[in-house]
Amino acid sequence: MKKIGILMIVVTAVLILTFTGCSDATSNKLEDTKWVLVSYGDRDNPKDVIEGTEITATFNSADDRVTGSAGCNNYFGSYETKDGLSLGMLANTEMWCGEPEGRMDQETGYLKILQASKSYTVKGSRLTIDCGDNVLIYTASEAVN
Repeated sequence: MKKIGILMIVVTAVLILTFTGCSDATSNKLEDTKWVLVSYGDRDNPKDVIEGTEITATFNSADDRVTGSAGCNNYFGSYETKDGLSLGMLANTEMWCGEPEGRMDQETGYLKILQASKSYTVKGSRLTIDCGDNVLIYTASEAVN
């Protein structure tokens, strides 16, 4: 009888976790996670982010704002997840970063692609944003409050 009680507790715990999820950076949600870009561009042949640069995105649920680093400059704007993912006009700081080579072209390309966001999927610690002919692929870095 004791074994059945323990088994019932384990089954209940598994069901609770299955239907409520866990609240960490890999909880299958877009918002309140710092995402680090891994690759971007043509959906059939995305290119890796230039070594020595970090491009991030955080979708803040408290104010429906996206913020991040485009590799040199910080950017920010509004977003909406109704019927997919759409971003308002993005604004960014205007510094010049010469090294590593190609950094500013990467930043310009990233921001242009991000602005065209249409939908997203989150699977585990991976975020993919569909931007028409292009794609942005991120990995979860950390949960943010």
